[in-house]
Amino acid sequence: MSLLAEVQVGREILGDLDLAESREWLVTNGLGGFASGTAAGTSTRRYHGLLMASLHPPTDRTLLVAGVDESVRYGGTSFPLATNRWLSGDVSPKGYLNIESFHLEGTKPVWRYALADALLEKRVWMKQGENATFVEYTLTRASLPIEIEGKILVSYRDFHATTHGNGWQMKIEPVEHGIRLVAFDGATPFYLKSATAILEPRHDWYKDFFLPVERERGLDDHEDRLVAAVFRGRLEPGGKLMLVFRVRP
Repeated sequence: MSLLAEVQVGREILGDLDLAESREWLVTNGLGGFASGTAAGTSTRRYHGLLMASLHPPTDRTLLVAGVDESVRYGGTSFPLATNRWLSGDVSPKGYLNIESFHLEGTKPVWRYALADALLEKRVWMKQGENATFVEYTLTRASLPIEIEGKILVSYRDFHATTHGNGWQMKIEPVEHGIRLVAFDGATPFYLKSATAILEPRHDWYKDFFLPVERERGLDDHEDRLVAAVFRGRLEPGGKLMLVFRVRP
């Protein structure tokens, strides 16, 4: 995996999807778990995801949270933040076009989205010694509040594998401040939580996410992901919203 060599990149790279995807980031939890992805926000490998938990440290790495498909409503206009490649060849949504810059804050990846006259920052990090990933949104500049919502995409697979739903029914139930998931009988439960957003349970499989690097490797190049929850929140200028994905409650 080629990690991001440059500390900061701007629109000259981020506006070109192939170039933006060639810049990758990685954060770890000291247990063998990690989160990783591209500066574009896409998943190009089976090893990309927001919570690759080490359920029996330091091995048994299992993809639990694959990603978040977010969009923002600001001043009467909707702006996508997420970007997905599909097996059909389509790229939708195209949130990478709204990324003004990407940089590392220590090892923490930070995206800055330019949304008309607003600037929204997104950070991702893991808690050391725990299978827990934090995703934080900060409205650093705006003349009005924003409404943000997103689909939280989950799985439950070995990090060397790919997921194909085919009728797979996970158990999803509301808990305080979030959602509890059990992928199948005997699976380790995991949680999607937020103290600053509303989370609503869903169970919708999205099929055929394309993983172009896996095609280059001659391996299974697409997979399915389950929309297990939708989050919604409102950010005032200067406000923050945080999502937490973890194995422990």
